[in-house]
Amino acid sequence: MDLIRDKRVKDAIMNATVQNMFARGELRKDHPLQRKPGRWTDSDKSGLIATVLKDEDMDSIKVCEQLTDHGVILWVIDGLQRLTTLNAYQNNSFKLGKSLEFPIVAYQSAKKDAAGSILKDEYGNYEYELVAYDLRGKFYKELPVELQERFSNYKIDIVKHLDCTDEEIGYHIRRYNKQKSMNAAENTVTYMDHIAKEVKRISLHHKFFKHDSYKETERNNGTIERIVAESVMCMFHLDKWQKQSRMLGGFLNEHSSRQEFERLNRNLNRLHQVYCADFQTVFTAKNSFLWFTLFDHFTEWGFADEKFVDFVRAFHQGLCEREVNGETFRHLDQSKATKDKAVIVKKLAVLETLLKEFLQISSEEQTACVRETEALIAEVVQIAPEKVRQELEFYGQTLDDLTERTIRDGSKLLDAANRSSLLAMVSYSYEQDVDLDQWLVQYAEKNHTYFPDQRKNYLHMKADFKRFLQRKELVSQQLHPVITPACRMQRVRPKGA
Repeated sequence: MDLIRDKRVKDAIMNATVQNMFARGELRKDHPLQRKPGRWTDSDKSGLIATVLKDEDMDSIKVCEQLTDHGVILWVIDGLQRLTTLNAYQNNSFKLGKSLEFPIVAYQSAKKDAAGSILKDEYGNYEYELVAYDLRGKFYKELPVELQERFSNYKIDIVKHLDCTDEEIGYHIRRYNKQKSMNAAENTVTYMDHIAKEVKRISLHHKFFKHDSYKETERNNGTIERIVAESVMCMFHLDKWQKQSRMLGGFLNEHSSRQEFERLNRNLNRLHQVYCADFQTVFTAKNSFLWFTLFDHFTEWGFADEKFVDFVRAFHQGLCEREVNGETFRHLDQSKATKDKAVIVKKLAVLETLLKEFLQISSEEQTACVRETEALIAEVVQIAPEKVRQELEFYGQTLDDLTERTIRDGSKLLDAANRSSLLAMVSYSYEQDVDLDQWLVQYAEKNHTYFPDQRKNYLHMKADFKRFLQRKELVSQQLHPVITPACRMQRVRPKGA
């Protein structure tokens, strides 16, 4: 019979101890499903500090314990704003507001004479007085020592949920925030317990989202996380588009992959390199996911990224008013249902048509480009064209996964112009049953220019790869020489025999 153990414990820990646990990393405040700190107003922060200094009650902090191969992790899942506010005040990051409610706090203090010595009565007992202290406008360092000690010794109730899975942590976060102001964007992430770290990795750290296209409030209220999730959904799963945040998050959690997020990350790297002021007009919180999807399509056509910048500029200067099949992007953008699948498909189709017209390419030219790649692979790898046609998409997926693991961002080898020859190398590796991983790392590091002729580019890479395999085999033989039976007999023959 399975034993039923406690799933929750409650304890009271001094504020100073909690802050030390944060500093040592024993309490983690960076769970991928957790909202970012910094959401409170100055009034909210001042109110919390006054609560502690007046020794009033504060809601308990909720923690999820997770057992991992690397040890026990304690995740803060509710109360992050409270804990970070307490920490910030102790570090003198802000002072208490002038509009603080009930700003007078009373404490007992030993009486002192003019010289600073503590006074005693005739029996040797210390004399005390009750002090009324005004908290308004005070930094932590300005508080009397009695209030600083009260702040440090304040007992914080900690509710710990034991041995939680990723799904249970997401459940608890949603449960505690049902009656609080968790917005739709933040709620979406809580349904991504498997891939939330990928969303946060891009939304929190990518330099593209530090540009002026996005407001500081959008970086703090979950908007950037929503943009990342919508972008992956639009780029790879548009046919299954989900309008509701809960459904979108749940779908991505089940169907998306790290490779999809990495592809978005690489596209963002390229866009960051060519970022200009004109981007602010199109890369908005509302439409960024459409433009990221459009750029992803653009990367397959072999143009320099500066051409995309030129299109953005032309779009802003008037192309947004150009009719495509009786619709303009500006008109569609004014629809009240901008997150409906039908509207998204129309807007994306208008953008792609305008971009193709701007670049002066047609669908026939795109098809011809694919056919050229197929013909190149069939010729240089010497396999049947029909097999190439069937496997080309698989080669592309393998290549994306391979380059994500082996090539650093910014390498010229990742340019769209080199994709056909790289696909040919992937095909060659499958035909020869060899791995490209180690070779590709070295090749990308030592080669910074490539042949425009993709056939020539492939032959150069293939020759380098063969030399790599030969060197590898030579090293292997030196480390593990082949010992013949005669050699073995000679090694064990006694001296003088």
